[in-house]
Amino acid sequence: MKKLLGLALGFALVAWTITPVFANNVTCGTLCTATVTIGSQIFTPTVTVNTDTGVGTISNFIATGAGGSTATIQSLTLNPDPGVIFAVAATNLTGSPQTFAFAFSTPIALSGTINAASSIGYTLTDGNAILGGGAGVSIAPFSPPNILVANDFTAALAATNKGVDVGPAASGGTGTCGAFVGATSNCGPYAATHTFTGGPFTSMGVVVAFVLTADDSAGLSGAVSQ
Repeated sequence: MKKLLGLALGFALVAWTITPVFANNVTCGTLCTATVTIGSQIFTPTVTVNTDTGVGTISNFIATGAGGSTATIQSLTLNPDPGVIFAVAATNLTGSPQTFAFAFSTPIALSGTINAASSIGYTLTDGNAILGGGAGVSIAPFSPPNILVANDFTAALAATNKGVDVGPAASGGTGTCGAFVGATSNCGPYAATHTFTGGPFTSMGVVVAFVLTADDSAGLSGAVSQ
């Protein structure tokens, strides 16, 4: 069974200038983390931290699960105060829907009034013609109603949802997804903003978790900031 080639990320959702995090007295150190899950298999890529800026990054990490399904972090930036920007992809080479999850965390130092924002978009590719699966491609939140969930945490690990969860279920070529170009359809982008008060918060967690139809692939890119 051949793997899908040429996954398209689609949307470039956020134009973001990285500010050295030392200006906010917060650095990644060992506190910036990422995990990747395919079904029940968990993978932990290494975050590279720039000693000049304190920003953490991951590029081109590929995890391969049982049955050959893959989950890729094509690009990840963990920049404490302001946030996280990511581009990930998944290919389901099993004969049934598969669960994928990407979890990111970064230290923060926030309290009082917080202005949060998020965005995400999908590129869905139907593997029917290539892999012999069923026609069509769909993606759905692992924990409805949203694929992207963002929370702030206190030092005692008390969680506060940022109010910017986004990313509905989608099917290629319908609803909020554009017409197929070849086997590929772009969906979204979806965005949210929210102002809330709280803290002091010491870390932020972002989870991108979804179920993907059999023999199909998806690319997702987006950001969460404050």
